[in-house]
Amino acid sequence: MLRDAPLPFMSALFRLVRIVHPLACLALGLVAGAAGAAPAPTASYTWRSVVIKGGGFVSGLVYHPAEPNLLYARTDVGGAFRWDAASGRWIALNDNLGRDDAELLGVISLAVDPHDSRLLYLACGSYLPAWAKPAALLASADRGATWNRTPLPFRLGGNADGRESGERLQVDPQDGAVLLLGTNQDGLWRSADRGASWQRSAGFPAAGVTFVAFAPARGDGPKPTAVIYAGSADRKLGPLYRSADAGATWSAVPGQPTGFLIQHAAFDASGTLFLTCADNPGPNDTTDGAVWKLDPAAGRWTNVTPVAPDAARHDGFSYAGLALDPQHAGTVLVSTLDRWSRGDEIFRSLDGGATWKPLLAGATLDTSAAPYAKAYQPHWIGAVALDPFDTNRAFFTTGYGVFATRNATAVDRGSAPAWTFANDGLEEIVAAELTSPPAGAPLLSALFDAGGFRHDNLDASPAGGQLQTKRGTSTSIAFAEQVPAKMARTHSGPARGALSVDGGATWRDFATAPPTARPDAPGKIALSADGRRLVWIPKASVPYFSADDGATWTPSRANFTSPEDYHLITPVAYDEDPLLFYAYDPVSGRVFASTDGGASFEGRASLPRGGGAARAVPGREGGLWVPTPDGLFVAGDSDRTFHKVAAVQGADQVGFGHAAPGKESPAIFIAGRVAGVSGVFRSDDGGLTWMLLNDSKLQFGWINSLTGDPRVFGRVYVGTGGRGLFYGEPAGR
Repeated sequence: MLRDAPLPFMSALFRLVRIVHPLACLALGLVAGAAGAAPAPTASYTWRSVVIKGGGFVSGLVYHPAEPNLLYARTDVGGAFRWDAASGRWIALNDNLGRDDAELLGVISLAVDPHDSRLLYLACGSYLPAWAKPAALLASADRGATWNRTPLPFRLGGNADGRESGERLQVDPQDGAVLLLGTNQDGLWRSADRGASWQRSAGFPAAGVTFVAFAPARGDGPKPTAVIYAGSADRKLGPLYRSADAGATWSAVPGQPTGFLIQHAAFDASGTLFLTCADNPGPNDTTDGAVWKLDPAAGRWTNVTPVAPDAARHDGFSYAGLALDPQHAGTVLVSTLDRWSRGDEIFRSLDGGATWKPLLAGATLDTSAAPYAKAYQPHWIGAVALDPFDTNRAFFTTGYGVFATRNATAVDRGSAPAWTFANDGLEEIVAAELTSPPAGAPLLSALFDAGGFRHDNLDASPAGGQLQTKRGTSTSIAFAEQVPAKMARTHSGPARGALSVDGGATWRDFATAPPTARPDAPGKIALSADGRRLVWIPKASVPYFSADDGATWTPSRANFTSPEDYHLITPVAYDEDPLLFYAYDPVSGRVFASTDGGASFEGRASLPRGGGAARAVPGREGGLWVPTPDGLFVAGDSDRTFHKVAAVQGADQVGFGHAAPGKESPAIFIAGRVAGVSGVFRSDDGGLTWMLLNDSKLQFGWINSLTGDPRVFGRVYVGTGGRGLFYGEPAGR
């Protein structure tokens, strides 16, 4: 590895590799004269979502009680959204979060100030283990247009079990400066200055909190609110606690149901407290649940469960979503959770739970705007919302998006409401890999949970739905450079992978798979340029190769093993030599090569660890590019020697697109850091100079994949870790 070579040697090397590959030459020229790089200019770009609509778990819904049409949604990996009733679209509120802050896109709870509709608070953090980053409170005074951040001294599980519970974060309706926040594992916390500082409530007995609810009080009541209820996630303590002194001390509520955790709780207009319950945190693995209500004044409990779960008869489930009509006491909506046998249901009562009617049985579910969703039955209904100004208007969440109706009361007249899949603007897909072939559809994707899509039209959810052989997760997708209609992908289905010969329109599963390819981690795949060889690297495995379209697989002779780590090794095929493959191991930093079609691999070079997928320049021999945290590296004179592109301080992803007018070398795109600025960049001169393509308002969170379009100059595709897919191109196109 050569990183800072003396200028005379570099000049000689530059003359040598000019014969080998002009794109690599330009990059090496940059190494030779790299000192004092100027800030990268900003290109004028237009960014749009590649339309899928939904695709991820929307974990909560919160209406503002006093502002008409002000509805928010929170998601487990895609941040929060605000509903724009005029356009019928969701507006993303956290696109300013970049790679370093990507874990804040997991929103565990959302709160509004009932007396100031401008104020919005998000409790953010994705994971709970020690390796996760600490949480933060995001506070906005303009409905999420801009944010102030307060670091929190604990972690939150916006993408952990129980994320549909809540709301854990609440604003005191009697004193807007007071906020309470229940955590997953660090108890209950209180702020008296609108979230600027926090203190743990020593009196609350449980480490985990499922919800917080302030009891109703008159406007002239005590400030702060004296009576508060909160849910415990500790089964040994019981699920429900009450404070009568503004949270200083807490005691278990007498007579409460046991054996459950409380998913949601809310007071109706008469002051009755309704609770939905589950035997486990959810959203998976719940088999029992109930709906209860409490008359706090009388201390009287009533079981108002619409339908009792019956796991013994294969109808186990729980209850989660809860919504009340503030203008009509006794009007209640609740949802089941995890009712896989029959599909989740929403029940509606007009008499406080004495009788119930289903809202989904026999209902029309219009998914025409997102055809893929037709294949799903509503599941993971973790939240329901009822418009406080219109009892006909209701929303509910699922594991793949949001449904809405304008005629919830139709059930009172003997007919089922009509529901629409309302996800315009709400893109929450997690990308594994994107590819843009030189012919056929411009974009194909491998996605977590949703399998993948072929996008013939970037601005519409594909009419054909998901890629055939609809597997839950696809971890890679690739095409043969010289035969782009031939494609392969890896997925979580029984065959672990599939082949297409018509540009991804149809797929057939491989006849066999490497024995090491696991359904939870099938690994990555590549096709040789001529489409005759497949190289597959399962997770924690040596590579395998096939010369018969996946009918049989043979292990490679290799002195490396794909790491038992989140990172996966992506094999890379070369255009000019169908037997040449490369692989970069992000855990060890080693680059490996095969010159016999994957039959064997040997180590060629050592690079910094922790990088993204290596990529080969399309349509040419030579030019292997590897993005790493310490810079962008390119193989010039041989695959044993890599050189650092001087202007790039760090790179997470690299891809190639159509050359600029008058240029021979393809455009290079990176997600990385140039001149101290992080973002998505393009170079039209082989890496000599770079242009920044995005701004501080669009940072993409975690970028999992990036590629240029080989047919459209300037177009780049970005696959994120929770905000779906984007494409950008020069403004005015």
